[in-house]
Amino acid sequence: MNRKKNLGLWITLLIVVLISVIDIPTYSKFLLIALFLGSLLYYRRSVIFYIRANSKITSKNEADWQYAWPLYRKAIKAGLQKPFVITAASMFLQRGDAEEGKQIIEDYFNSEKGRNENLDNVAKTMVSMAYWMDGDLGKAIECVKEVHERGYQDKNLFINYTTYALAAGDLEKAEELLEEAGQLEESSPGIRDSRGWLLLLRGQWEEADALFQELIEKGPRFPEPYVHHAQVKIHFGQVGEAIELLKKALDARYANTSGFSKEIIQEMIDGLENPETRRKCAMEIEKDTASVALGKKPASIDQSFPPEEGYNLEGFAKPKKQKKSAAPKQQKKLPIESDERTPNTDLTEEDLEYIRKHNLE
Repeated sequence: MNRKKNLGLWITLLIVVLISVIDIPTYSKFLLIALFLGSLLYYRRSVIFYIRANSKITSKNEADWQYAWPLYRKAIKAGLQKPFVITAASMFLQRGDAEEGKQIIEDYFNSEKGRNENLDNVAKTMVSMAYWMDGDLGKAIECVKEVHERGYQDKNLFINYTTYALAAGDLEKAEELLEEAGQLEESSPGIRDSRGWLLLLRGQWEEADALFQELIEKGPRFPEPYVHHAQVKIHFGQVGEAIELLKKALDARYANTSGFSKEIIQEMIDGLENPETRRKCAMEIEKDTASVALGKKPASIDQSFPPEEGYNLEGFAKPKKQKKSAAPKQQKKLPIESDERTPNTDLTEEDLEYIRKHNLE
């Protein structure tokens, strides 16, 4: 089995050996071997550029990301395979020029070579995020609805579609999608957060509190669950706990596709930490649940309040006996993924298999 996977490597070594035993001058042998290896690298340059780009975009140092974009462009120009092209487009959407990412996907749809139905569904799900970022919620929903109606299902489709449904206030559709996601919810913090978001919008605060407590213990890397849990704490007047959660949200990983910004989160922290504005800020967050859950600033209220020294505010709801958090119906446990609410930046198993088969490790 390993020999089959490394067939290309064996052939390459055989050709090098054959060149080395040919009865020609030594310098000619070196020249032929150099030309052969150079041609081989040129032929595979698209994947090499792609791998180098991925190593830059997955760096923890965001300053390295700038070096990924020219490498992705070179890879695509050199004839990169379509599944890798779509992954590159995802990187642009999340961390680079979103318009360029959108254009790469549109170019994909305008081509015929290398396409298949499954990849079309992935690309359509991905391009929905470009419309979401542009504020065209209707177009974003249209994209994922089309993919969903084809019978396609994956984690990113459910994350995107439930996000758009919740943003549009279509709670019935969001719940329908969450039930359909089933087992995926257990392994996807993004889908699990959508469940909690739904509970917030329905006013099921105790159940939401239990869900987010469980989710945050797993250390999700995206800001939404921390902000959503902070909203629950505000509902119960627990401002100190809400501030700590919002500070954790600031330390999360942000992508272009996220509806949340550090600036708005910092404004809420500042308002809650200041005794002069603490109660007013808490009441604004409490009264505008839908906007805050979506990542927007809460609407201002035209009231003034005396300074509030304590971090547990009177006049807010009191938590009842905590209910067990909502869970998917399936019982089988799956491993938890540390995902964000966007496609992740790692090479897929298909990518790695291609690299192994073509001796590019």
